[in-house]
Amino acid sequence: MRTPLILVLTSLSVMPAILSQTAQAQGFEGTVVDLQYQRYDLGASELDSLEGRLDAAWAFGVIGAQVGLTIGKEIDSSEDIDFRSYNGLALHATADVSDSLRLGAMLAADSRRDEVYLYAAEALYLSGPLSVEGRIGDSLEDDEPFSLFEVKGGYSFGALSARAGLHKTSLGGGASYGVFSLGAGYAVSETAEVYADIGRHSTDNGTTTDRDNVINLGVRFDLGGDSSRMFTYEPLK
Repeated sequence: MRTPLILVLTSLSVMPAILSQTAQAQGFEGTVVDLQYQRYDLGASELDSLEGRLDAAWAFGVIGAQVGLTIGKEIDSSEDIDFRSYNGLALHATADVSDSLRLGAMLAADSRRDEVYLYAAEALYLSGPLSVEGRIGDSLEDDEPFSLFEVKGGYSFGALSARAGLHKTSLGGGASYGVFSLGAGYAVSETAEVYADIGRHSTDNGTTTDRDNVINLGVRFDLGGDSSRMFTYEPLK
């Protein structure tokens, strides 16, 4: 699957033209910390984990950059297993096509999936209380079949918000993993939001498919700047 590479190159190709525009703002854009508890129902067992994500973004006129760091740890299980710790890194190059549309090109890697380095094209659309974010990506390694598609959206009603997301990862041999979730959030202050998501995840090994539930409980902190135009990629999904 090489379509995402074409989209990434297209996103990058518009940046020289955008550079010629008059810069409206420069420097630091925003920082966000997102802390999350997850419980996976695996049918015959359950697995609990904690994850934390730090994202920081900078804008130089209508182009910019964003860096995301993620750490996670399994903390409890109904089975006797060894708990894993893992981490992830995502780098974004961004370009604001208009006040409502931001394009991005992303490189990402995480230690949960060995030897997989991901590139993706992404977009973020904002219109009043509505936000829609999506990306499509592929593995940088030809011998490591791995592709990603995800889209998520949210709508705010004052301090309350509704959210939905679809994540799909395709592997070699017909194997895949996907999550569809619905959730809600509440802004307890101008800089903090609590949220909850209930999802349905499916794991296909190429022969059989298992479908079970996942619950996410989280809190999100804005540590400065304006985070409304930042991407929210979660590499350990």
